[in-house]
Amino acid sequence: MRERTARCCCGDMSITLRGEPERVIRCHCRYCQRRTGNVFQVSAWFFEDQIVSRTGKPRVFNASENSVGVDYTFCERCGSTVYWPINPIPGIYGVAVGCFADEEFPAPNFELNQKYRHPWIQELDIADSFEEFAPPDKMAPKR
Repeated sequence: MRERTARCCCGDMSITLRGEPERVIRCHCRYCQRRTGNVFQVSAWFFEDQIVSRTGKPRVFNASENSVGVDYTFCERCGSTVYWPINPIPGIYGVAVGCFADEEFPAPNFELNQKYRHPWIQELDIADSFEEFAPPDKMAPKR
């Protein structure tokens, strides 16, 4: 089974996962734009039992109204957000796809907050696309 490692910019922090992500999400909300410094964020969701190892001294940010129950975990040295447990959905971790630096990583199959998508960003042709956050029954992954 394939293993992938996501690393921060300086390399001090990493998370290695086994297998394919449950979903790959592209989110356009204003919070994700500000948190990443980009016009959208792309995260891969994995089950906790897919985690092989974690390294580094992480710091946590969860003081935003939009991050309720999500502990954005970032490198204390370079500040890169690498992963985050999705506490309202026990056993699920989000991982920043850019931290994999892997051009073969699966494309997004889930899209959120389309109403905030910049008009020059191409819309994806995927079934699970939502103008705002998806309803809870759609967000919770199933094995």
